[in-house]
Amino acid sequence: MIIETHDIDFIKQLYEKFKNTNEENIKNHVVTRFLEMLGYNAFDFYYEHQLYHRNGRADIAIKINDYTFLYVEVKSPYNKLDIKEQAQLASYLFDRGLEWGILTNGRNYILFNNNITSLPNPNRSVYLDKVVFNIDIFNKTQLENIKYFSKESIFDTKVSNYFRDIAQYKALKYPNGGSSWNVYKGTLYNFFKYYVKQQGKYRNLEQIRVDEFEEFLSYEKTFKNETKKGKRINSVDTFENKYSHIRSFYQTMKKYNKISSHHFEEEKKKLIQNFDIEEKKQEVNHVLNNENISLILDFYSNQKDAIRNKTIFLLCLAFGLERSTLIKLNTSNIRNNKLILDNRELVLPPVLEKTINELIIENKQRNIRNGYLFNTKYNKQYKVITEGTINSIFDVLRKINKEFSVLSPSFIRTNLIKRLFYNGYSIEEIVYLTGTDLVSLSKIISYEEILEQIKAKNKKGNKNHPFKEFLYERGGH
Repeated sequence: MIIETHDIDFIKQLYEKFKNTNEENIKNHVVTRFLEMLGYNAFDFYYEHQLYHRNGRADIAIKINDYTFLYVEVKSPYNKLDIKEQAQLASYLFDRGLEWGILTNGRNYILFNNNITSLPNPNRSVYLDKVVFNIDIFNKTQLENIKYFSKESIFDTKVSNYFRDIAQYKALKYPNGGSSWNVYKGTLYNFFKYYVKQQGKYRNLEQIRVDEFEEFLSYEKTFKNETKKGKRINSVDTFENKYSHIRSFYQTMKKYNKISSHHFEEEKKKLIQNFDIEEKKQEVNHVLNNENISLILDFYSNQKDAIRNKTIFLLCLAFGLERSTLIKLNTSNIRNNKLILDNRELVLPPVLEKTINELIIENKQRNIRNGYLFNTKYNKQYKVITEGTINSIFDVLRKINKEFSVLSPSFIRTNLIKRLFYNGYSIEEIVYLTGTDLVSLSKIISYEEILEQIKAKNKKGNKNHPFKEFLYERGGH
């Protein structure tokens, strides 16, 4: 059910108009309109119902069918709806055998479920655990949860049951809330909201599968990374952590006999192997695919300092060179078709060798005598290139595609290391080719990935440089 913003604004206006009166006006002019907005039929509202009313208070019993009612308890506008009122509503739901109830003062709406149970605790009221939602209609961040108060969500599609289940988990595992609960709550709320959109109705928890949770993680990763909402997601902090959250949810619900079985029994290390590695492969292949690299090289060919810029880009593709290394590169680093860096002798791929030779010739034609490969013109004089100029060489690529704004020497370096690893290069070969120390390498390639690569025997057979098409097989751009 979609709740329109203008409908909420209308309820707010009514509340503002009657907030200084009494609960009778709040009931008749605010709460009834709120309930109608949620899809409840006003002809099914029973006031002072003989079974669902007490002592002349402003209660509403909404008939859903011959056996089911939604009980609504209305308090005065400035009632804080504290423990006393919450316990009171839960008590009346229990006395009358009702599952769902709403407690409100016209501004705050609390959705209760009487079927939620708690562990024995002499210092805590069991009724506190029966709260599924507590929203303030003037709090914009809470408005998306109003739809779960609706007739459609509670009684037709029954999707509000997912949030009843979350509240049940909290009552059993985190009755006092806390920071840990907030983390688990975020994962569970986001997953079940996603699942509601996918399914459109409530399914028993036992029927939900791990692959459906994986689909949620993929969706969330794409959504957050593309919209740049919140922290960027990668497979490690999604699958490992969030799988732990939902697995705890299921284990707890099973432990206390709220469900009989579930599909989240596997250890997370077993389950993340395919998902995690495949996702990483997709991640590194996404921006630096062949089509995009061709676009970039063609783009540089039509720009000022084309040879210089292409050479820098190809060196990043070939060896993952950092800015500091690119700045220091001298003609003395090029010997016998090799790039000499400290104690490493790296064979230059044919295309890269060709562009470097063209750059050396161009530097001579420009009368650049400082010996550095990469220079920039400033005040009519050529000087060694700066980090700022290197940054601008990559920043300009966003003119082709906004997606290319992530490109930089460090981005290419990280992706090159991952690709080399997936293409069968050993750790020592990657270290030699890229000059990466083991501490930095461990932040890019995890211990688990190394074990999986060995198990899969991916190192057998011929290994190829991931960008060989642009370094070995093309005649240049």
